[in-house]
Amino acid sequence: MMELPCLALHCRDHSTALFSASKEKLIVGDGDTGKHLQNKTICPTARGLLLVRDPGTLATFLWNPQDGDRVHLPPLQGLEDAALMHSHCLLSDEPSAPGCVVLLVEGGCDSTFLWYCRPGDDTWVKHDYDIGTQVCSQPDEEERTTELGVLEFSPNPVFSIVVVDDDDDDVSGGGSHEPEEDEDEDEEAVNHGEAVFLVESGNELHKVTLLYSTSTSYGREIDGGFVDKWDFSELRWHSVEDLGGRTFLLSLFYFGASCPGTDSDGEQRLRQDCVYIVYPRKKAMQIFDVKEGTNCLRELDEAPTADKAFWLLPAGSIGDSRRC
Repeated sequence: MMELPCLALHCRDHSTALFSASKEKLIVGDGDTGKHLQNKTICPTARGLLLVRDPGTLATFLWNPQDGDRVHLPPLQGLEDAALMHSHCLLSDEPSAPGCVVLLVEGGCDSTFLWYCRPGDDTWVKHDYDIGTQVCSQPDEEERTTELGVLEFSPNPVFSIVVVDDDDDDVSGGGSHEPEEDEDEDEEAVNHGEAVFLVESGNELHKVTLLYSTSTSYGREIDGGFVDKWDFSELRWHSVEDLGGRTFLLSLFYFGASCPGTDSDGEQRLRQDCVYIVYPRKKAMQIFDVKEGTNCLRELDEAPTADKAFWLLPAGSIGDSRRC
């Protein structure tokens, strides 16, 4: 049986290697899983399913790596493989649920397109959107506000904005932008900044803000961070000091997911109340302990050189831990 969660490292020869984040070594014995992912373009979801497309036939489906089950979707046409690989895929519910929407936010800094369909549809719908430009407040301003975008399907996509007041000691706030790796891995990084990920955990919405330092040959390194939880009644973020015993798993291109630190047999897989983020080109993984306020960088010596890393998760891992 496959050890989950684990890392899938998509290599430059279009192969996919599986890597144990807990044991920090390549996984032996899961060749069938790797074989199913060969020569495919893959986009992960936080629900444990993978959006998979065959570049030759454009056949597209959701695949469960635990049992091999497939949910067939319409062929995804008109989106280049490079853009699909760097896109962000979300499911509004389990694929078998009535009205479940498969949403794909097209990758690329300048892209303003999203794609969506429902299992059983004949085609994907491409939608051009405009949510405006985020204006950053100046450091000397006493009050800072941010906006949280909301996307609803009724049945077509409708955007709305929630204005968040961050002028409160219990609200951390912060802007949002995608983390980027240095083009030249040997060039020492000199940039600061932060990266923000949204993570659903136990049917609650969290915001993870990672703060970067100027450091090392690894490029940007996490210097600290904090986690906020969204209050739907007050429409604001509140800081938290732990993750309820769960583990958050992040990777580049906006992917963020939650899972238990232990498996169904109670065996400890990953550290609880910690945030894991992997840097595939650096062959390194950083672990930020929210409860203790510490972080460490680990070298993944046995990992192959990869362009992208994503997490294979137990199906339904974002909900209650009993579903895992």
